[in-house]
Amino acid sequence: MLNNRPIYHKNRLIQIFRDHWEQFKRFHPNLVDENIENNVQKMMGCGMFSNGYAEYRCSCGHIKKVPFSCKSRFCLRCSKVYIDNWVSKMKEIIFAKVIHRHIILTVPGTLWKYFHNKQILKLLADCGARLIEEVASICLKGRRIELGIISVTQTAGRKCTWNPHLHLLVTEGGLDTKNKWKDFYYFEYRTLSKKWMYILLNALKKALADNPEAIRLIDEVFQKRSSKGLITRAKKEKVRKRDIIGYLIKYVASPPIALYRITDYDGEYVRYWYKEHPTQRQVFVKVTAYEFIARLIQHIPPKGLKLIRHYGLYARVKIKKVKQIINRMFEHIKAVSQEFFSFWHRPSSTNYRERLRESFGIDPFRCPNCGEELILYEIWHPKYGIVYSIFRDENWKELETEDVVEKETACTETADNLSLFEM
Repeated sequence: MLNNRPIYHKNRLIQIFRDHWEQFKRFHPNLVDENIENNVQKMMGCGMFSNGYAEYRCSCGHIKKVPFSCKSRFCLRCSKVYIDNWVSKMKEIIFAKVIHRHIILTVPGTLWKYFHNKQILKLLADCGARLIEEVASICLKGRRIELGIISVTQTAGRKCTWNPHLHLLVTEGGLDTKNKWKDFYYFEYRTLSKKWMYILLNALKKALADNPEAIRLIDEVFQKRSSKGLITRAKKEKVRKRDIIGYLIKYVASPPIALYRITDYDGEYVRYWYKEHPTQRQVFVKVTAYEFIARLIQHIPPKGLKLIRHYGLYARVKIKKVKQIINRMFEHIKAVSQEFFSFWHRPSSTNYRERLRESFGIDPFRCPNCGEELILYEIWHPKYGIVYSIFRDENWKELETEDVVEKETACTETADNLSLFEM
């Protein structure tokens, strides 16, 4: 009988949910929809043989069973794979030699509750892109240039509480109406903050026009923030390609909490830590398991929502044309090489075998006894049963045929040798 213990049985997050999820649903049914339920169930069953496995065998008799992972972005184990694959693609999309600015756009705390909505979260990203376009036009005194913008919507604050905000990576330059490259690196803080308040709050007013309370809160923010605008951050620190992947992982691709930040779980309370801003001091938080679960599941994105969006020069519909223009413009300039784009030649995502090779130097599909490559023998799915068997596969017939041919050839050679000796 298969051992149904998960391969990562020390995963505290999975244990917390297994201990309390069913009771949490009874106490807080309004916090759990179908999408959240599906993601949590996948995460809790990650790495369990009862949820499916692939069986590999070696000619020496060694058998290896590999349980399926859940592929859910909510699972901290599987989200690491998602992040690695996403970052590898971003390495190829990011414009080489082009300096980027990292900009953070915040939302007033009194309005956070309205962002538990797929359409409002998309609106947030669209407003961020519009802000950059308008600020560039203002700072360039009406001259229009198109910048490259990568927008990432985050919903988690440092404490894992709900705090929707935007991270933008913006090229410090772009193409004008004549397709000529123009540098642009001046983001005036006051203009950025006030313009962000105007664009975001007016867009929210239109989207929430049938909600009197929301309109009242938006008007209050207008009154309180009219002189300063909303809090934004556009560090003068420049982000080059060699640093940008670290920025992506640190600021925009990280899950709400990492496993190493969960320091203790006693069956009732969970203890974890975060770094306080701006001192970076480590602060420990102790909450009930139910409160911890509630904090985490609110960050599961609605089905179909894209948290990462590309605008301007990075828009997928424009990237081929922009590639041709930029390569032609900077053909003889060393500062901007022809590495600008490799978008159409992106490497495929790394698989389970490649990740283990890169991280630990281990090939999981080599027999630990004899070193031969393991052969896929069977795939079992809990709903469909055996979906693959080596005996039903045509390739196995070819292998059998090859073995027969080899044996017949060996017999013929032996017979020829015997006949020669007899002569």
